[in-house]
Amino acid sequence: MNFLERINATLHNEIPDRVPFAPYDNLFPRGSFEREMRNRGMGLLKRISTLTACMPNVTIEHRVDGDTDLTVYHTPEGNVSTRSRGGLGRINDAQVVEIEGMIKDVHDYDPVIFMLEDTMFQADNSVYYDNVRDLGTDGIVRDYALDYEAAPYGAIRRYFGEINSLDRWVYAQMDHPDHFAALLDAQTRRDERRLAFMVDSPAEHLGLGWLEGIWGPEQFRKYELPFYEKWVPYLQSKGKICALHCDATKSMKGYKDLIGRVGFKVVEAFTPPPVGELSITEVRRAWGRDTVIWVNFPETLFYSGYEATKQYAIDLLKADAPGDRLVLSFTEMGLWGALNDETERIFKAGTRAIMDAIEENGQVPVQV
Repeated sequence: MNFLERINATLHNEIPDRVPFAPYDNLFPRGSFEREMRNRGMGLLKRISTLTACMPNVTIEHRVDGDTDLTVYHTPEGNVSTRSRGGLGRINDAQVVEIEGMIKDVHDYDPVIFMLEDTMFQADNSVYYDNVRDLGTDGIVRDYALDYEAAPYGAIRRYFGEINSLDRWVYAQMDHPDHFAALLDAQTRRDERRLAFMVDSPAEHLGLGWLEGIWGPEQFRKYELPFYEKWVPYLQSKGKICALHCDATKSMKGYKDLIGRVGFKVVEAFTPPPVGELSITEVRRAWGRDTVIWVNFPETLFYSGYEATKQYAIDLLKADAPGDRLVLSFTEMGLWGALNDETERIFKAGTRAIMDAIEENGQVPVQV
């Protein structure tokens, strides 16, 4: 099998020849090492959005203010702004981090709510087809069903800023509950308009949900579970494969059964011990045989050396035998973590250890 055949077999309850190795494409810089790994069967997961958004009644102004970029949103309900700083190296794809969000006080809610209600979507399916053509059989494309892949409750945290936003988002729920509820309702309506387009997306594989583990299971049960229980079964009934991005490493016990209730086809970015608190065996028992467990390999193990990393990968493969619903991946750091010659050497050795383990122990037996 080539990579695309292998990952599609995994996603469609068929039996691949071996466990796929599928890092995010943005975590694996192009070059000779990436080519070496792809020649050995590694594939790439490319995340795109086939939707573009516009706000026809909002004027957006950009300007440089000292060492930061200021963006001002002019709305009939007032103005809000964000502030960002760039030139930050391998922090993220854009090398830019937002240091000041839109909502700074109670007067900022109305303009943000107006923008959410004013948002219109348009599909551009050429984005999907272009990426499929570029990747060929060396990768698979996933469409963002939601901004940030997050449900509305988690998504609105971003309006309070990317840096130091959590405390302000938490206090807002206590200090201004009515305003916060109105903001959440507006975000939900916006996201549901967006999801209505996803049925017609040419992408079969959708990113629909992000469990960060920053807020507790009770908030997940109250605010996010009903949203997922409404949309995940619906989209999957239309032939879509919905993936939950799940990087709640140290709090998974509280969410394990809730995730099982929704019925996501794919749970990805799942990190097993020693970084996470639940093993593949435990979550497989909770989520069932048909759930694809897309593992974020605990890359701190790379610092233990090639042999220890390879043995850990072998143990992962054996823990989920026969492994026909298992994918090994990097979903958090990958070669982003290589900031100098020594860390690059460590990460390359660790990546080769994973591939060697798959080649030697990742074959999936044919079930009769």
